Amino acid sequence: MDFSNYLANKLISATVRTLTYTTPDKVYVALYTTDPTKDDAGDEVDADSYTRKEVGFVTPSGGVSSNASKLEWGTATSDWGNVTYIGIRDDSIGGNLLYFTELDNPKNILSGDQFIINVNQLQLTLT
Repeated sequence: MDFSNYLANKLISATVRTLTYTTPDKVYVALYTTDPTKDDAGDEVDADSYTRKEVGFVTPSGGVSSNASKLEWGTATSDWGNVTYIGIRDDSIGGNLLYFTELDNPKNILSGDQFIINVNQLQLTLT
């Protein structure tokens, strides 16, 4: 996953400028129909039945961590569009984009569909 400019600036400042960065208590997966970009300018799904999903990550090893549990969005009650990107955000509504990545297999979510990320399928890798 790529860093947002927001997170990159916070981490640089926290590690070499002695400025404090407070990590969020919870993080959430957001679904996007366009590239969120480093500047957080993409189009997140905007539908009545859509909400971001809280995600927990396992202890990193070798610079890699993955989702600890299965993430299941509710059944779409309207068309959500073609989900092409996902992002990790620091709030359930609004907030800041932390990480983002393009999906290997985009999914067009139609009414009646459900989006699922299985355990260990969402990986954060820092190298």
